[in-house]
Amino acid sequence: MKRLLYLFALVAFVATLNACSKTTEPAPVSPVVGRWILNRGLLSGFTTAPNLNGRSIDLLYFENYAATIDLFADKTFNSNDKSVTVDDSPGTWDYTDPNLTLKYDSGTQETYTYAKNKNIEELTLTPAVSYTLPVSTTATAVGKLNFVYRK
Repeated sequence: MKRLLYLFALVAFVATLNACSKTTEPAPVSPVVGRWILNRGLLSGFTTAPNLNGRSIDLLYFENYAATIDLFADKTFNSNDKSVTVDDSPGTWDYTDPNLTLKYDSGTQETYTYAKNKNIEELTLTPAVSYTLPVSTTATAVGKLNFVYRK
């Protein structure tokens, strides 16, 4: 009878240990998830004013333009652009290090490059867009502009 009791206790103990499942770790959150705020415009490709290349401009000051991109863990996003009007543009995103692709519900898409340097995270629009910048009261210079967002 004692052996049967010991056997029963051993079976109950093993069953209890077996029933305890290990906690599963949640999938890591992509580094691009979060709110990104337009920080600056990065200038390049200015041939008539090469001193502008590599310089940053404040787009709120020069263009009265501000923007945010909210990237959610469920692979959706909302881009909010503020100029004269305020527009929301939703869509889905895909990230393959270091490229982030935003696919808007309207059918267009944009690609950004993700970079992290000394805990500063940035998304830079690639390729740059054509941009005309006034360099004096009578002259302009044509080059490229990259939108740079920070978390």
